[in-house]
Amino acid sequence: DTREFSDGVLTNAARQVVKEPVEVRSWIVCDGDVDPEWIEALNSVLDDNKLLTMPNGERISFGPNVNFIFETHDLRFASPATISRMGM
Repeated sequence: DTREFSDGVLTNAARQVVKEPVEVRSWIVCDGDVDPEWIEALNSVLDDNKLLTMPNGERISFGPNVNFIFETHDLRFASPATISRMGM
């Protein structure tokens, strides 16, 4: 266990969509429960900044052509800040 950050599924998807030209609309689909432990890290992605900050300090900025969809059964564990950013 080196405690070094390595890309996961969301980070890999983020790196792929930011390489696309602005004319190409991209969608990142998150399917599962909205858990505060990981969704709070996406608050800056869901607001006007559209900026994902990684645990290692790296930042990925999304253009207007990138959209997120969250498919979940309920939002009982989501914070009011997250719900408002999602446009629920």
